[in-house]
Amino acid sequence: QRSNMVSVLTDCPHREKLGWLEQYHLNGPALRYEFDLTTLFAKTMGDMTDSQLASGLVPSIAPEYVQFGGETRNAFGDSPEWGSALVLVPWQQYLFSGDLALIRRYYDAMARYTAYLGSRAKDSIVDYGLGDWYDIGPRGPGESQLTPKALTATAIWYEDITVMAQAARLLDKTADAERYEALATTVARAFNARFLGEKGYATGSQTANAMPLVLGLVPADRRAGVVEALVADVRAKGITAGDVGYRYLLRALADAGRSDVVFTLNNQSDKPGYGFQLKRGATALTEAWDAGEGSSQNHFMLGQINEWFYHDLAGIQPDPARPGFQRTIIRPAVVDGLDWVKAWHDTPYGRVASSWRRDGTATSFEITVPGNTTALLWLPGASAGQEVGPGTHRLRR
Repeated sequence: QRSNMVSVLTDCPHREKLGWLEQYHLNGPALRYEFDLTTLFAKTMGDMTDSQLASGLVPSIAPEYVQFGGETRNAFGDSPEWGSALVLVPWQQYLFSGDLALIRRYYDAMARYTAYLGSRAKDSIVDYGLGDWYDIGPRGPGESQLTPKALTATAIWYEDITVMAQAARLLDKTADAERYEALATTVARAFNARFLGEKGYATGSQTANAMPLVLGLVPADRRAGVVEALVADVRAKGITAGDVGYRYLLRALADAGRSDVVFTLNNQSDKPGYGFQLKRGATALTEAWDAGEGSSQNHFMLGQINEWFYHDLAGIQPDPARPGFQRTIIRPAVVDGLDWVKAWHDTPYGRVASSWRRDGTATSFEITVPGNTTALLWLPGASAGQEVGPGTHRLRR
């Protein structure tokens, strides 16, 4: 992480050294738990808008030191999962800091990019780009193999639209908000008509099922079945999701209460994953899950597991209703195979800490809430959250 955060978020510090934008939102939460990136992300948002074209297109790298595909851009120069950082980064900054500055400053640019994707849509489906880059398929890694590019591109456009609707509400742009909300409904309907089948989405790949789960696209009566299909695929194959899909895979499983599956998935070395990279001799995160020598040996794009450590194992989560950790949701996941977890995050109000330890047949929890804030505490098995104030709280279950 440190070697890829010098002025821009590079994918690798030794080879291309380019600011590939998908990492800004896919790795953004993982990074924000460990580093104060307020000024870096403000700077890099300037890079993105400086690179934005008159059409609204945001190139996949910023600063755009090279034009992939020339003036018209090819998939490496224009992919929705990359350019959408312009929309998603300000929203993540708001959640973690409570500061609307980036949303206010770049709202028009965000709207232009969202409209650009709409101009590329046909029947409310966007179908171009790199897709789930470096997923594990029958061929060597590269452009998406297991998941239709139309699925990831349309899903990320839908995410942009929902962020724009919320941003518009925050800025009292009621007409804009209503327009985006109506558009989101239209895109969701088209997405499900195109991709939702009897056993899940599209090809049934991990990314195909995870993205709709995380983004709220799955009809309520189908969620359990899609989660079940996702869990079954993970257990059978290990990780197959690539650069774009892996964060959504982690979030889909954890949000469904299946952090046990995330733990099992990553606490092994016989199938592709972090343990497999270590087994192959890696000393830094590698570009490909199999740590193949033909890929970068110091790469940035698969580091989203850090978000799960903080957000789920320790349970430290920003509350969208009171962002910037004015209220923290603390919802730890106690999973078999771990005896204890301890983590903290330095918020704008001070340090939030969460730890738990198995103690015989019970589990002890210790939660620290900073002054002038509250926390909504959800212990495992609880049917509702418990509001707690500043100070240190010790509980057993």
